[in-house]
Amino acid sequence: MKKLLPHVILLLSLAGFSQTVSIPQNDNSPEDLVNVLLNNACVEVSNVEISSEQSVAYFTNNGGAFPIEEGVMIRTGNAYLTQGPYTDENLSSQVNSLSDDVLEQINQDSGQSSILTDLAFLEFDFVPLSSNFRFNFLFASNEYGEWQCVSSDVFAFLLTNLETGETQNLAVIPGTDTPISVKNIKDSDFNNSCESDHGNLFDTYNVSTPESSTVNMRGYTKLLGAEANITPGTPYKIRLVIADSNDANFDSAIFLDAGSFTADVDLGQDKMICDGDVYSLSTGL
Repeated sequence: MKKLLPHVILLLSLAGFSQTVSIPQNDNSPEDLVNVLLNNACVEVSNVEISSEQSVAYFTNNGGAFPIEEGVMIRTGNAYLTQGPYTDENLSSQVNSLSDDVLEQINQDSGQSSILTDLAFLEFDFVPLSSNFRFNFLFASNEYGEWQCVSSDVFAFLLTNLETGETQNLAVIPGTDTPISVKNIKDSDFNNSCESDHGNLFDTYNVSTPESSTVNMRGYTKLLGAEANITPGTPYKIRLVIADSNDANFDSAIFLDAGSFTADVDLGQDKMICDGDVYSLSTGL
């Protein structure tokens, strides 16, 4: 029995590792990634673009405890380095030195004057059949802990009505118009140099418990929702974009929930239909 014990320990260790977040190298096209998010939602999609294959990738939690089962992640740097568990290594990387005008304005409006770099994005045009548009996501950053009192990495979900040119940012603190960042979703338990901000929206700090971690990022928020009222039949663009602030050190990332991008049509109350019954359904479009 004692001779079997090392093998039992090894199997348990491998089982734990298999339930961490991984980035399968499936050579997914940008269109494949969007299809993962939409999962046959009632939208017509076109003009799909990503910043690079290194920064935008499909992920799965392999049945583990990470809050999102599968989806698409966008990272300021190399997405492959996000695979769990947490190792305290590969926390910084750089793919480009690009910036973004809208993110720069968001950064300035928040009181930050730092330059942005290492831009990463996924964007596409779509025509919805419904007035409801929403999706689930969480924000992760390697600036949680040591740098959470001063971090200003910036991200946004920019929804643009292509007929009017009006743009709104959906990546905001729930119930406010304040853009989400490390600085305004943080828990002082992991750095008491500054107070907590919306600490109820922060989820996990992996540095404290690396043995139970599922992703190689220092910390991340709870699962959040982005939503907007849109006009059926009108063309829109959604641009999911993130950048490092000041320098490319300590990457940040967005995790987008597969199949959570919805723009469903409400066909009315549920009906019981028996054999021979006839009932008309109307989309209202």
